[in-house]
Amino acid sequence: MGGQDNNSGSQKARDSFASILSYYEKHVPSDEAPEFVKRVSSGEIQIGVRKGDVPSAEQGAELKAALSEALKTQDAIQNLSPTEKELMTKATEASLRARKPKGGR
Repeated sequence: MGGQDNNSGSQKARDSFASILSYYEKHVPSDEAPEFVKRVSSGEIQIGVRKGDVPSAEQGAELKAALSEALKTQDAIQNLSPTEKELMTKATEASLRARKPKGGR
């Protein structure tokens, strides 16, 4: 199942979701994070934050769109667990909100 799996809908969904999680980890205090982030953090599903650059709010919006499209693929429909689909759908619907630095505008 070589490189083809890397382009599958389920893998694209997982990659986009991991990047969205990294956005929340960097920009939103844990007590203000949406419920789906807390469920992932609790270990309910095995998807971690993505290593490397943390996406900006603009990139986060693009990731949400990519995640939404990936979730519509037959591969994602067949290969993501119901819990993954539920949490990823909530991620596509959540508003991205960056915390403003103290003293900022």
